[in-house]
Amino acid sequence: MTKSTIRIFDLCRTGTHALGPGLRYAIWVQGCHRRCKGCITPESRLFEGGTEIDIDSLVSDIVNRDGIDGITISGGEPFLQAVELFSLLKKVLCQKPNLTVIIYTGFVREELYKLPEASNLLALTDILIDGEYVEELNDNKGIRGSSNQRVIPLTNRLEDYLPMMIGGRRFVERVASCESTFTTIGIPIKIK
Repeated sequence: MTKSTIRIFDLCRTGTHALGPGLRYAIWVQGCHRRCKGCITPESRLFEGGTEIDIDSLVSDIVNRDGIDGITISGGEPFLQAVELFSLLKKVLCQKPNLTVIIYTGFVREELYKLPEASNLLALTDILIDGEYVEELNDNKGIRGSSNQRVIPLTNRLEDYLPMMIGGRRFVERVASCESTFTTIGIPIKIK
């Protein structure tokens, strides 16, 4: 049975342009077993951290956002909550089928196809960015963090944007929250 909640590290409800084409609703899930050196969100690693959010409430929030072109999911490790994310995306895409989905994962695609709970989530994903972040391989290219990571189209819905997603690093955004704090969104440019 699917849980009715999902553990979230953070959300960008107003949308971002830094994590894919168009205005994207960004979700960072909580919990990751990897310890990638230079991880941009190390606070998202703890499995007991973050906030449990009702999936139906999150669905409602996403579908009621005007101007959103897609959803980008990162973490933490999204595929550790694959069942919950599948439930969320299935409900969202039933109401807004034109939204595109980009997912970042530390797994490589070949590993994911061996996980039975991952296949449904992969079926709703347009672009998969796979592989662990390796700080020494950060080459400032595209929306991936390091050169070992792959930007893999799983559908053709974002094919016109692939050159932009694998080209030079675009930018990061700083977004103010209601609590007067700032969140940095995007893959930082590595200063050499």
